[in-house]
Amino acid sequence: MKRRKFVKQSAATTALTAFGGLSLHACADGAKKHITILHTNDVHSHIDPFPDNHSDYPNMGGLARRATLVDAIRKENPNTLLFDAGDIFQGTPYFNFYGGELEFKLMSMLKYDAATIGNHDFDNGIDGLLAQMPNADFEMLSANYDFTNTVMDGNVKPYQIYTVDGLKVGVYGL
Repeated sequence: MKRRKFVKQSAATTALTAFGGLSLHACADGAKKHITILHTNDVHSHIDPFPDNHSDYPNMGGLARRATLVDAIRKENPNTLLFDAGDIFQGTPYFNFYGGELEFKLMSMLKYDAATIGNHDFDNGIDGLLAQMPNADFEMLSANYDFTNTVMDGNVKPYQIYTVDGLKVGVYGL
C-alpha cells in the first residue's frame, strides 16, 4: 500500500473511531462537549515573522502571533489541545546557533501538549535531538519509529491519551 493511501486511511479510521465515540459519549449524558484541537507543523525554526518582502508570506507568522492566537483560542475554549506535527527544527540561524533549545523552550512556554518528530528534527543527529529533550516540557510522540536500543529509548511514546472535559482523546505521532 502506498504511504499516502495508508496515511489517508489511517486518518479516516482514527477520525471515525474518535468522533464516533465522542458522539456516543456526548449523547450518553445529554450534554454536548466541545474541544478544540490546534496544531502546527513544519515551523522550521521560524520564530520571527517572515520579512515584508517575502514573496509568499510577507510579514506573516512568527511565534508572538502564534502565542497570541493560541491564548485567544484557549480563552474562548479552555478545553483546547495544542500539538506540533514535526519539522520543528532547521531553517533559520536560531537553529544553527541554539540547536533546537530555543524552539523547545518556546513551545513549552506556549504549553504544547505533544509533538511528533519530523525528519529535520534529526538534522543535528539523534544525539542532537536528545540533547534538547530536557527543554521540551511536553510529550514527544512517534508511533512509526522504534527508538529501542538508541539514546532516545524511553524519551518518546507511540501515543498519549488526554482527558479533556471528561472525554478521553487518544493521540499518536506519525
